[in-house]
Amino acid sequence: MSDTSGDNEELVAGIFGGLDYEMAELARREFKPWHRPRKQFVRREQWAEQVRRLYANRPPEDPLRYLGLPGTDLIDLRYLHDQICRPADRPLIFLGFNSEAQPDSPARDELNISLYEVGRLPNVQQQHSDVIHDDFRRISDESSIAWKRARALGPFDVVNIDLCDGLASDSPAIRQSIYDALGQVTALQSHSLTPWLLLITTRIGPDMFDPKAEAAILQRFRDNVCACDGFAEECQQHLGLDATTIDSSTCSDADYLKLMIVALGKWLAKLVQASRSSQVVLASTLGYRVAKSAPCEDLVSIALRCEPIFPRPENALSPTPPQPFDECKTAKRIVRRTANRKDVDSMLGVDPDLHEALVVEMEGLLTAARYDTSRYRPWLDSFASRR
Repeated sequence: MSDTSGDNEELVAGIFGGLDYEMAELARREFKPWHRPRKQFVRREQWAEQVRRLYANRPPEDPLRYLGLPGTDLIDLRYLHDQICRPADRPLIFLGFNSEAQPDSPARDELNISLYEVGRLPNVQQQHSDVIHDDFRRISDESSIAWKRARALGPFDVVNIDLCDGLASDSPAIRQSIYDALGQVTALQSHSLTPWLLLITTRIGPDMFDPKAEAAILQRFRDNVCACDGFAEECQQHLGLDATTIDSSTCSDADYLKLMIVALGKWLAKLVQASRSSQVVLASTLGYRVAKSAPCEDLVSIALRCEPIFPRPENALSPTPPQPFDECKTAKRIVRRTANRKDVDSMLGVDPDLHEALVVEMEGLLTAARYDTSRYRPWLDSFASRR
């Protein structure tokens, strides 16, 4: 077998220049919070599992179209390719946004090499896939490259908005807010003919929400309390919340977490349904602690499965508008699914075998992304008290 490593190194050197210097710099990269086993639990038990269910009855030639906010090492894309696309020989097409990877920055160099590596994986349609150095919020500007690329590749099968801060931390008054971007994306997704996933990762806490945005999102919850028979009873039975009296400014952190998961779920469901009649199901909720002092999970990852509805008139000669979707049924189902939230920290703390399996998976992914994994386990030891 011929040795092509020299040719590959020359190719990368030709793209980036100064190969020895660049590779030395990359080897010193520090591990990130999303390299921890608990994040890998989210990838494995929520993202990959829900995508696998999404494609259960779809032919292998149907591509996985993915929109997300990947880091420069593209760990999420590498994992989904390995778990979903490679076994079924399914094509992968992706569009990512990474505002950190500005031109002439070390982050951009790292991203370019990762794109080169991922683009060479079997099933990846490199000519249709890219990560652009722009903020996801720019997608709300219809004259932007971000929107033009999204419109050309969409609608998507997976929309993964994985944030380090709060989903509702923007002021509603600013131009090109996260809300505008989500509204634009869900409008694009209204053209999907098949079910799709909306994955959201966000911090949750009283200081993580813009006050006006929090009030608007909580209004969805209060509307259901007033208009939906049995909704308040469901909140009491499954979450231990008195929905008629709860005050977000004075309730406990644990109650605030449950309240806001329901409210966010309701808001996102309404956002999806605003552009297209759809059934929206809260399929999974996982959480863990970011702040060491947090009394409960302060970051959650939620998966919403969105299934377009094609209403057919009962009498084609005398058609009538379709009945609106039963919002109260959706709301009560979100309450019940919120009650099934899993605390990832607790699960890993009592299951060392699971923790070790996730560590091994991360070591493989990090090795593929050119990290020095000899330092990985010592780095993890610093978090041993709160896995």
